[in-house]
Amino acid sequence: MSFIILEWQEDGRTHRRQMSLSDPTLVIRLGRDPSACDVVFTDPTVSGLQAEIAGDGQGVFLRCLRESNPPWVDGQRLGATPVPLRTGSTIRLGRTVVKVVAIGPEPTPARASDRANIATDLSLSQLIPVVGSGRALTRKAHLVPAAVAVIGVITLFSAIGNPPLFNACLAFLLGAGGFYFIYQLCGKAKPWWAITLVALLTVILLITPVWSIFAFIFRQILPGNIDPSNRSFAVQFTSHFFGAGLLEELIKALPIALFWWLGRRLSPQAQSRIGVVEPLDGIIYGAASALGFTWLETMGEYVPGIVQHVAQQAGEAAGELVGLQLLIPRILGSVIGHMAYSGYVGYGIGLAALKPKYTWIVLPTAYVVASVIHALWNASDTIGVWAAAIVGILAYIMLSAAILKARQLSPHRDENFATTIARRP
Repeated sequence: MSFIILEWQEDGRTHRRQMSLSDPTLVIRLGRDPSACDVVFTDPTVSGLQAEIAGDGQGVFLRCLRESNPPWVDGQRLGATPVPLRTGSTIRLGRTVVKVVAIGPEPTPARASDRANIATDLSLSQLIPVVGSGRALTRKAHLVPAAVAVIGVITLFSAIGNPPLFNACLAFLLGAGGFYFIYQLCGKAKPWWAITLVALLTVILLITPVWSIFAFIFRQILPGNIDPSNRSFAVQFTSHFFGAGLLEELIKALPIALFWWLGRRLSPQAQSRIGVVEPLDGIIYGAASALGFTWLETMGEYVPGIVQHVAQQAGEAAGELVGLQLLIPRILGSVIGHMAYSGYVGYGIGLAALKPKYTWIVLPTAYVVASVIHALWNASDTIGVWAAAIVGILAYIMLSAAILKARQLSPHRDENFATTIARRP
């Protein structure tokens, strides 16, 4: 009777399974779907049904069942042909590494309990799940966003009666939620400190003379001086193209370009983790840059302006209420607004990093397309609400299409948590 013993680390624990392969028709299926698999993993980067182990009387083999997310055996990516397994082989499914502890002709009596996968004792981590689950919590339980949300809610309660602080905190929470939505769609892990730094760099550019210099170029030298009294769509589109599209997308692209430049001077592993080496990196950093831009623009210009204007006519309370009403759609709309535009520019920067010989055409195309969509959105109010809806949907389509294409182009596609978490057998 042949058998195989597998061992892997998951949820802070070591798991070991011993299974029989005595019947040549018997296969051991590996994956995340408990209804289809014999060995089940909780790792979201593992496919629902990813691989199977079978014996033919001469040996034991691993077969790939998910071509878009193939397993790796001893450092080699598995193709259509099954590969033999031996004692000591390592199988990588998503981020989970499974070791073949033993392959033998008969079961080991001491491991009979492993074959049934039944634990007869009660461990401390089973009694109190938080014990021994630190790594799993940070990787799989969305601990960081949950902690940010809790701190934000407490701050909101503390800021009641202080409208500027309340609005600033609410704007941050709503914007962070929109960014996190895009981050999950991208599916590539980036350090939170780097994402935060990109947003802060954008804010710094807006409050320093850099913004004034660029604004002078695009709004004084170039025809970007927006005249709100002229309601002609052609005039509004032209002025917004230069004075909002080209100007603002360039400012938001500078931190992305900086990380592209810095990333090229790091080690290969650090380049992928921190720098911009592919379109997914650029989209994530582009959305982060847009978050900083939208937050400062909303809290530093639009909300204070409307609060002051309404307060002069209807009182302070009315001004604060209208300011809050303006804040919510502006921040939530950043997903189809600034994050969409900057994400598309970021896609272009990342594509240029991935295919450097096409930089000359990739960067201008992404920059101009994003600026056109930006200008269309700003000028759409001269046509009607329906036009704004169409442009908003178009902006999101452009962003989501860029994300999907970026995931296809990604050199690290097999590690992408957005693609693997959605796969089912």
